[in-house]
Amino acid sequence: MLHYDVQGDASWLTLDRPDKKNALHLDGWRDLRSGLDRAADESRVAVLTGVEDVFCAGDDISLIDEAETAADVDELVDSLCDVLFGIESLEIPVVAAVNGLAYGGGCELVAACDLAVAVEDATFALPETSIGAYPPYAVERVAETVGKKRLMELALTGAPIGATRAADWGLVNRVVPAGELTAAVEEYTDAIVTKPARSTRLAKQYAEISASDSGARERIRGAFQQIRSDDECRAATRAFFER
Repeated sequence: MLHYDVQGDASWLTLDRPDKKNALHLDGWRDLRSGLDRAADESRVAVLTGVEDVFCAGDDISLIDEAETAADVDELVDSLCDVLFGIESLEIPVVAAVNGLAYGGGCELVAACDLAVAVEDATFALPETSIGAYPPYAVERVAETVGKKRLMELALTGAPIGATRAADWGLVNRVVPAGELTAAVEEYTDAIVTKPARSTRLAKQYAEISASDSGARERIRGAFQQIRSDDECRAATRAFFER
């Protein structure tokens, strides 16, 4: 599911579940958190990407459908939050190398990263409301990046946007041809590792202070408990599988 590779002072974490468009199940979220923690211990910067032409399709939808109890919901929420809010608090910068589709939790991963480079045909979407869920991290954080009305367009319609529009909105830093993605990401990683480690860590730490996740996890937990008990939401999730 997750490949971990050290290239100089950068750790590359590659999501590898192509049959599910690199969607993350519980073990996937846990592996990703472990990989990020390892990168913080071993490297100056982490890079997150996916195999083939997909970055990440977000959660494996079965996670939502199978969350029958309050304990199941807690496990799901904690797995998501440990990664998404964990990227914010990680001591080293995290760069998203967006090699294709980034939907749902995949789009939220891009938003959580400190820097992001996308290929020209990458697309971004928050389709969770279509399946009886909602995009928890995006609701808590992405308005700070793209603005409330743009966030609402993504979250309420579920419609995808292209890489150029994502860059205009501030969701990604750069858009490049597919063959130039690695080189563009390495421009960032090479620049980061030439700076004193304490300086880059302080820059990230103090930039994130205003984005504390205080209370966010409990709000997300409460929202998912409501989704679990709502018949219409459950029906929308099951309809996804029937399609």
